[in-house]
This record gives sequence, C-alpha cells and structure tokens, in this order.
Amino acid sequence: MKTISIRQLRTCFIVLFLLQSVNSYAQQRITVSQISSANKWTDSVLNTMSVDQRIGQLFVVTAYSNRDYNHVRQITELVRDYKIGGVMFASGGPVRQALLTNYFQSQANVPLMISMDAEWGLSMRLDSTMNFPRESTLGAIQDDQLIYKLGLEIARQLRRMGIHMSFSPDADINNNPWNPVINERSFGQDKRMVARKSVLYMQGLQDGGVIACAKHFPGHGDTDQDSHQTLPIINKNKALMDSVELFPFKELITTGVTAIMVGHLAVPAYDASGMPASLSYLANSSLLQRQLNFKGLVVTDALSMKGVSTGIAPSDLALKAFLAGNDILLSSDYIPGGIAEIKKAINRKQISIEDVNLRVKKILAAKFALGLNHYKPIVLKNLLTDLNTPDAKNLNRELVKNAITLFRNTNDVLPIKKLDNQKIAAISIGSELDNSFLNTLKRYAPVKTFAMRMWAETKDFDSLLNNLRGYNTVIIGLHDVGTSSTDNYSISETARTFIYKLSQQTKVVFSVFGNPYCLTNFDYLSPVVIGFEDNTLNRSLAAQAIFGGIGVKGKLPVDVGVSCKKGEGVTTQPIRLEYALPESVGIHSADLSRIDSIAMDGITKKAYPGCVVLVAKDGKVFYEKAFGYHTFDRLQPEKTDDVFDLASVTKIAATTQGVMKLVENGSVDLNKTFGTYVPKARNYDKSNILIKDLMTHQAGLTPYIPFYRYISAADWSADSSAAFPTRVAEHYYMRKGYFEKVMLPEMLASKLKTPGKYEYSDLSMYFMQQVLENVTGQPLENYVMNTFYKPLGLTTMGYNPRNRLPLNRIVPTEDDKYFRKQLVHGDVHDQGAAMTGGVAGHAGLFSDANDLTVLMQMDLNGGEYGGQRYLRPETLEKFTVYNDPFVSRRGLGFDKPEVDLKERSFGATAKDASDETFGHTGFTGTCVWVDPKTNLIYVFLSNRVNSSSENNKLGSMGIRPKIHQVVYDALKKAEGSAVSN
Repeated sequence: MKTISIRQLRTCFIVLFLLQSVNSYAQQRITVSQISSANKWTDSVLNTMSVDQRIGQLFVVTAYSNRDYNHVRQITELVRDYKIGGVMFASGGPVRQALLTNYFQSQANVPLMISMDAEWGLSMRLDSTMNFPRESTLGAIQDDQLIYKLGLEIARQLRRMGIHMSFSPDADINNNPWNPVINERSFGQDKRMVARKSVLYMQGLQDGGVIACAKHFPGHGDTDQDSHQTLPIINKNKALMDSVELFPFKELITTGVTAIMVGHLAVPAYDASGMPASLSYLANSSLLQRQLNFKGLVVTDALSMKGVSTGIAPSDLALKAFLAGNDILLSSDYIPGGIAEIKKAINRKQISIEDVNLRVKKILAAKFALGLNHYKPIVLKNLLTDLNTPDAKNLNRELVKNAITLFRNTNDVLPIKKLDNQKIAAISIGSELDNSFLNTLKRYAPVKTFAMRMWAETKDFDSLLNNLRGYNTVIIGLHDVGTSSTDNYSISETARTFIYKLSQQTKVVFSVFGNPYCLTNFDYLSPVVIGFEDNTLNRSLAAQAIFGGIGVKGKLPVDVGVSCKKGEGVTTQPIRLEYALPESVGIHSADLSRIDSIAMDGITKKAYPGCVVLVAKDGKVFYEKAFGYHTFDRLQPEKTDDVFDLASVTKIAATTQGVMKLVENGSVDLNKTFGTYVPKARNYDKSNILIKDLMTHQAGLTPYIPFYRYISAADWSADSSAAFPTRVAEHYYMRKGYFEKVMLPEMLASKLKTPGKYEYSDLSMYFMQQVLENVTGQPLENYVMNTFYKPLGLTTMGYNPRNRLPLNRIVPTEDDKYFRKQLVHGDVHDQGAAMTGGVAGHAGLFSDANDLTVLMQMDLNGGEYGGQRYLRPETLEKFTVYNDPFVSRRGLGFDKPEVDLKERSFGATAKDASDETFGHTGFTGTCVWVDPKTNLIYVFLSNRVNSSSENNKLGSMGIRPKIHQVVYDALKKAEGSAVSN
C-alpha cells in the first residue's frame, strides 16, 4: 500500500487552495425516484469497477477537519486505495473542511458523497457557522413554513460546503422525558406534529439539492438509554410501534424521503432475537423496505457506536449490516476488514454479486442526482460570508422568535405594561452579568440587574434575596440548564430554594433557557417564558417578549409534569419596539452599507468625532450603529447607548409633547393668546401672540438673544450657594432669579418683527415653557418626565443628565473658549438654556438614540405605546401636518420636509421623505425624522460642536439627509425586488 508524506499533503492543499476559482454547480431537487432509477452514467461507472471497488462504495468513513496529518493520511488511503463511497465529516471548521473535501475528492476515482450530521445546520459540527435552533425549539413553532425554509437554507449551506447528505431530520417522537440522547433533538411528543415538521424539513433539504436521511428508524424516542453507549430496548407492542413510533417515518416515506437511517435499537416487536434494528433483516429489509415500501438509501447509524459494536468485530459488523439490508455502512471502525468479509461472503454465495450491484447502483444513482458526474471543487473565496448571510441570520432570528413560549400568564402579567409604578429587578442565574437577556431588558425600562452562579452558596443567595426587597417585580433568567433528569437538569438545590423564597417575597417573571422538562421544579411559578436554548439570540428575544417587543406565539412541544400539556401556550401581541435585522423589514443589509461609509466620511473629514445612527421601521429597530469616539482625541469609543445633547430636538421631544397633551385635555387652546396663560406677558406686545403662532415660528419674534454676552461678574460665582444656585457648568453658577429678573423680561421686551411671517426663533419655546409650567403648576422637566418619559420606560431622556447618569455615558459638546472656558460635559451646550439651569423649552434635553426612538414611535403609533395611551391620534395629526404650506414648511412645534420638492433635495430631510414626515434637527448635530407613510423613524446623534461650534461640516457635507436618503433608497430597492419576485 502506497503511503503519503506530510510534505505531499501540504503541497496538495496549497495547490488546491490556489486553484479555487470555479463556481459551485447548480443545485436541483433530489427525489427518491432518482435514487431508485438507473442511468447510463451509473451503469458505465459500475462496469469499470472491480468487486472490491464496488464493495468500497458501500462504506462511509468519519473524518475530522481539526485533526493532524496522520488522520488525513488514513482517510486518504481509504479513499484512494479502498475506493470508499463517501466521507462523513465530524467536528472542525468550514475552511479546513472545504480544503479537505477538495483534497479527498481529488484522490477519488468516483466522486465521494460527502455527508454530515447537520440536524441544526453546520454548527452541529463546525465552528464559525450559523447556530440554528434544535428540533425541540422548532417543535414550539406554529408557522410550519419556517421549518421548510430552514431545511432549504441548511441545504444551501451544505451544498456551499460540498456536502450532499444530511443525517436529518430526527423523526423520533420525544415521548420519554428521561431519554438521554433524543430529548432536544426531537420536534416533540405529538406524532402528527413530529411527522409534519419532519416532512417539511426533509422537503426543504431535498428541494435544496441535499439528500435528507431521516432517523432513527424505527423510533428512538421511548427509551432511557443512549445507543452511543449501550443497546436500548424499545419494549412496546407492535400495535403501539406501528401507530406511534413508525408514524413519522411512514409519512416521510409517502412524501418522498430519499434516505433513512436505521438505529441501534432492540425492538422485540419486530425482531424477538434482540438484534439491533440496524443489523436486523426483519426490521430493515422486511419492515422498512418491503412492508413500508421504502425505495431510497438505507443507512446504518454509526457502526462505531457501542450500542451495536460491543462484542462484535468491526469487519463482522459490516457484513451483518449488509446482510440486514443496509445500502450505506456508516463509520465502520475497520473498513478494509469489512470489505474483505463482504467479499468472502460473496465468494461463499452468502451474498450475491447482483445484490451488491443493486445497492451500488442506488449509491451511484444518488451521486448522479447530486451532480457528481460533473463534480466541481468547493470555491473557497467568500466561504464564511456565504455561510453566514444576513438572510440566514434573519431566518434564524424568525425561528427563535416564533418558538418563544409563554404559559401560566395569570392576570396577563406579560407583556409588562405600566412601568411608572413598578420597581423592577432582573437576575441571571448561571450566567454572567453582561449578557443579552439582562442588557435587552434594560432597553425597555429602568431595570436593576444582578447575576449569580448556579452553584453559589446559600449565604450568597440569601444576600441577594435581601437586596431584592423593595422590588415589586423580579425577572429571573435561568441559564446553563442541562438536558438530563438524572442530575435535575444541572439546577442546584440552592438555586431552587432561592427561586421559591423569592416567589414568596415578590412577583416573579420566570424565564428558562434550556430543557422545558426542568420546569417540573417550578410548577408554582407564573408567568413562565421558555427560551429553549441558552445563547445570545434566545436570551435577547425572551427579554423582548417579556416587555412586548415581540409577540409570543410558541406552544409547548412536550408535556411538562402534570400541569403543563403539549400544545399549551399563551399568545401575546407586540406593544413596544422590537430589535431586529434589516431583512426583517424587507431591506437587504448590504443596501445600508452606504450609511457606514457616509458616517465614517464625516469622522475622517472631522465633521464630528463620533455619531450614532438608528433606523426603525414598522416598530422594528433594524439598524443601530455607533461610529468614532466621544472626542477627537479618540480616547473613548462611541457606543449606541451613549447620551447626547439633543439641542433643538428638545422642542419636539419635550415642549411640543407637553403642549399636545395640554391642548388635548383642553388646558391650552391654540387659538388663544400667550397672555391668556402667562400674566407676566400682559404688559408687553407679546401678550396678544397666538399660541399656534408661537408653535409655528410665525409670531415675529427675534430669532435669538445672546444673553451670555451680557453677564457681569456679579451675576455668577465659581461656587454653588443659596445666592448662586443655578449650575451652568463646572465651577459656574448663576445668581438666583436671573432668568425671571433678567432673561424673561428682556425676551418679553424684545422688538417684535412681522407677525404671521415665518422666522425661526428660540424665544417661542422659551415662551411655551412658561405656558406649560403656568398651566400645569410643574416645572417642565417634571411634567414631561412624569407624563411621558417614566411611563414609556425611558432611562436616559431628560434634563441635566449628570444628576442621573455616569458622566462617561454622556458625550461632551464644545470646548467653550468664549463663555464657560471649559469642555462642556454633562451640561447643556446652549448658552441660554445653560443659564436657566439646564432646563428650557428650546434646548436642554439629553437622550440616547433608543429613548428618542421610543418617544417618536409613540407619536408614530398615534399616541399609544406599551399598552398605554398618551395622546390621541387626531392630536398627533393636527400637530404634524403642514400648518400653512404657503407660509412655511412647519407643523405645530414639528419641523417638516421642504414644501417645494425641488428644494427638498437641499433640505434637512431625505429628498424622498414623504409630506407626512415630521421631526426636527438640533444645533449640536442631531436630528430625528418620522415618516408615517413608510412607518420609518430615523435618528442621527452627533456632537459636531466638539471641539468648536463654528465647525459646520456636518451641514455643508449634508451628512444627515444623505444617510436618511440611503434608507429610502434601500426601501425602494426592496419594494422593487418584492414586486419582481
């Protein structure tokens, strides 16, 4: 036997890598009739083979792409010298496996059929690939078409990897909670559901050009033994086996499954000898092939498993498997010996050469159907990108989203609705503090988070219990849950005791990321959210379900104890923002790449040191990225939850929201005068200005008064005191009453220009602040906080953020050389607002992008969010339409696109923004635009005034409207694609 040196192998790999420039062959649907039908290529190849080569085609060896060259050399020798029919890849990585596949194929006379256990996709065996849900998770999904789409996508990825057969779906029925091996690999307990989903999964695979090999015939579900370790016995009578365990396989056969794997199971109902089904002529040839009329490929489970290999020589095992009726002998421990034993059996007439030929013809026919008669190597270029496409990621997300299950939702606790009267904490048990479950919860409400090790001591859990006193809702995430009942699903006694004690102390929302069977420990808890698997995606979506970011649709796939039955599950509707992917709203991620380049161009050209861009559509945040740094010294990277000075966006996010509420409840009349509500104005010519004219900048007011220029030494102090209580900046405090005694009178006395003519003025919102505060009897910041921000669950939006948030979360603005003589950080940039103590109707509000989006989504929803109504739809419509398009583009408080479409290309919005769009820009480099026609919200936050407010590159480069237009371009492209499809 010729051996191969390590040097030769390495040289082959290098050459193959350099030659990868051919495209993958086109895929076609695989059918069982193709496998059972002869063709010229099959006959011609068979006729060139010796007996040994024909026998070799029956064998499939297990290969690993993460092992050394000695392993590669052994596989190569089996391929080259023993002419084996296929390779089943186990663990490794995609690029390494692709290289090996190409190499092994180059050594084969007849192209190899490559296979893999890929029940939940490539990630079952390979790193750096898409981790699709387990079948138990899929069992909770009610939209069965998602299962077909999954099969189709897995097929695409397998073919991209040069893989032709997947040992899936698992068609076993999970009717034994103590099963140590099937468990989460089964769709569930109901035979019809298992059959239905198995068929759809199979059809997706085969429509995608991959042979689906259903397993483990005749049914591995009802056992408490693992066939990897021992031989399980299924002690059911024939009637039960036929009506339950065989049901999915019968459906699969009827609908055209191309391959079936026979399990290492003793089934006395079919073979009283105790012979494993994989070696049983009665279970295999008689039952599967004759009685059930299966014409596809029959595959053994791995012959290296102890359930079949104990006490039998590997060469004898291969012969027994052939005699039972199997076409493909999988993972034999000694292939040369197996070939020799089968040949001996031919020579002694125990096996006919015609029988061998028939099985080899089936294998060759399968290879022909797979296109292996025109084999082409795997293209290595863009391999990882092709395996991890945005569409695949979105499908994965949709699968998990549809699987999340809620039950025992007593009193409709979920989704959590009213937030302003709740003090909420959340704990992850068995996970770190920084995880997507806790982090996502914090996007919806002020949630205090904790984490505890699963096996922490009683004293640690008791300390946590004490810390949680005073919280009226505690959300628990149970992580690191095992699959085995023998160790109580790896849940510690201390954790179970803690959860029970906590449930007696306060309201608990319980989420489990793992095996639903573990819930037998917690039948006293309500509500319960099942996330099924413990990964970033499942954690995030379970958190979104708790607050209503997504609706819940899943149903339990199995019975859990006596209180929770299969098919149970509470359905909920979304009531808050969802955090999703562009593909979830029909947009291709690649079509948004220009946002990144435009945003980075602004940083490169020093229009701003950093920015955050967020875009939402149909209630889904689908784009959210941070670029650059807080300042040009590049010390602190920008984050998506950083807090920015909104500047004039305050006008719509604070003052206008409050005015809408007051108009709606009849406290303010837009057609009444300013003096009606502010007695101090009655001695001035401003008294007769109509409220609606203030809201539309048609009052004839002076645009801006630079109050800071007139400050005298007596007006401020470096230290805070009773006489100087109003903070402007670090070591800068204004004297008490300065606004009331100096600023407001000066504004009231300012020269009035032409009433009715549009001229933008900050004074209008100073005045509206006075109206609001006089009517409500509350400071502006308190009114909007209690009326809007707290009930909405906003955690960053508000005035004077340094009183509420860590300073490192707040993005600095200007390095002020002319007034405050310092870097303005955590205090409002606007000089006039700063002199009022940071709270003004025109400026002073701070927020991150998420909170601003939530507020605008409430407006877009017609005043409703989180199951609570804040404003009426007709109020929003009144304020957000053009007030008088013949005078200006303004609504009431809100800015809008230019009325003239020609001017819109040079305006503050995208040229394609609809006439319904409303929003505002901010001097510091911010904007938000809401388009009801497309259900679109666009937020851009930057600190373009750092380090100088004279830097107007953001405006001159048109960055904000350019990015806005990218979104519309992507929408148009998506709509065009949808029409063409």
